[in-house]
Amino acid sequence: MKGSSEDGNNSEALEYFFKLLEKIAVRRNLDPNVMLEVTKRLMSNSDSRGLSDENLEEITGIRQNEIRKVLRTLYELKIATYRRGRHPETGSTRYYWTIDPNMINIFIYSLKKKILEKLKKKLEFEESMTFYICPVDGTKYTFEEAFDYNFICPKCGSMLVEYDNSKVKEFLRKKIREFEEEIKEDERKLFGSRSV
Repeated sequence: MKGSSEDGNNSEALEYFFKLLEKIAVRRNLDPNVMLEVTKRLMSNSDSRGLSDENLEEITGIRQNEIRKVLRTLYELKIATYRRGRHPETGSTRYYWTIDPNMINIFIYSLKKKILEKLKKKLEFEESMTFYICPVDGTKYTFEEAFDYNFICPKCGSMLVEYDNSKVKEFLRKKIREFEEEIKEDERKLFGSRSV
């Protein structure tokens, strides 16, 4: 990401990346602000040796145990890496953390591939089913569900009507094409001409 002439795309990618990190932090019961602060400090660190949790505590004022939780999560996501070293004064083992900007791109690429697969499964489901909808509350049912309810809404008693999902299918096809194009472009940037 650094040093690229495509700064507009990079800032969008970084914004997307930070939003994803916030969501991941919430899911893992971490403070999203701590997650972003630690990540941004690691990304902006110019020392190739990395930063220890102690360094991060000094810089941010965040307690080491909170920093370690974030570092562990970033490591599990394959965004951050560490190297072992020695504390300059005590000689005890230290872990120095870094983030390779390319790993962020690979992380986003991997997420896009997962989203693409979910979109394809959703499209397959939409194409393979007939749906019915309640005209009053808008609840959608598969044919089998509607049949089980005798085509009467179990919530309000209205007669269910057949639902035209052609707009949903077209939307999914459009999103699939967009993700396929983005993934192809990501593969070109990340892996060059070799196929993935």
